[in-house]
Amino acid sequence: MSESISTHFRSLASLLLKPPATIEVLPGDASIWIPDVVERSRSPFLFTENNLGVPEKELRRSYLFAVSIFSAARKASGLHTLENPSNHTMSSVIQDLIDSSAVLILMNPAHQTALNARKKLIVRNLINVGQELKASYGITGDGFSNAYTPPQALPQGLLADVVPDSPNFYLPPNDLSVEINLVTRACELYSRNYFGWTHRTICIRSALVPGVHSTASDEFTEILPKEIISVMQWIESHISDYSAVHHLKTLVCLTEDAETAFLPDNLLPVIGHALALVRAFPEHETLWQYLRVFWDEGDVATAFVASFVLPLQSTGMAEQENKSRGVQHACRFLEWRNHSNTCIGIAHSWERALLTLRAPAQINCGCLEDHAVVFTIN
Repeated sequence: MSESISTHFRSLASLLLKPPATIEVLPGDASIWIPDVVERSRSPFLFTENNLGVPEKELRRSYLFAVSIFSAARKASGLHTLENPSNHTMSSVIQDLIDSSAVLILMNPAHQTALNARKKLIVRNLINVGQELKASYGITGDGFSNAYTPPQALPQGLLADVVPDSPNFYLPPNDLSVEINLVTRACELYSRNYFGWTHRTICIRSALVPGVHSTASDEFTEILPKEIISVMQWIESHISDYSAVHHLKTLVCLTEDAETAFLPDNLLPVIGHALALVRAFPEHETLWQYLRVFWDEGDVATAFVASFVLPLQSTGMAEQENKSRGVQHACRFLEWRNHSNTCIGIAHSWERALLTLRAPAQINCGCLEDHAVVFTIN
């Protein structure tokens, strides 16, 4: 029996590392899905057209077997310490670590110890980054129906601590598109997914690596505008996703700070988008924060305050005890706006005062023999 479980464990690990395009955990055991006994004894897993089906009972058996394999391999590899294991044990130990961690993550995408082990293997070039990205796409793709997916279920986050500050970290447009789709699926599984949006930001930053995209100006020009449009559309259907708002602000900052001739001259009217959403859904605090982040005093902003925010605030004056959330958000927004305008006014006053002190000052000290005596102070 133990030998059979070991064989099935290795079979599952090898299938996960191919990697498959999609992975789905199937209810029941293998007998439901593979009636043939001989075929089932060879492999209790379904692998058709690069799509993997894993019967739940078989996954649990492999998972329990993988726990002990992973613990022993992790200790022998020295990944959790500063020790360097002997070379003659490394090959089998590392393979055990790779296989067992893959099975553990499939069963429990929040298995941080397994995720960290694979991250360290990437750092040591013992796992190929490209293959790991493809494997993570299979685990969190459309076919993955594991109910245990929590906010930390981002295998692609393995790269987050490895490459974001590297000047050589660059995802080609095709790979970037795959990563964006992967993050989108992860965020659909868990709303306001901070880890997912952080990874998305890292990937977009890779498009700004200097010297890499100089020969692909057309593709590069499309990246940020498309991403801005995509995130704005996301916010429309996920009006409580503050992580998406933060990512959108980061995109705008990247667009403004990037030193390249390939960026568009004008950004999309994000402020107008925020105004429209607040009008439609004033009860949602995230949208008011969205408005603050992109707030810009002007005719449109002034008209919005006069036509919507002030009337909304006035309705709360008549209902002091039962203020709706929309009214509360409107009151806080006006307080924030008044405070911001006061701070800006003080800053401008100090700026004028500093400019006055730095400029040559002329002081008229009166008249002497009908001629003004003027001293210049530098």
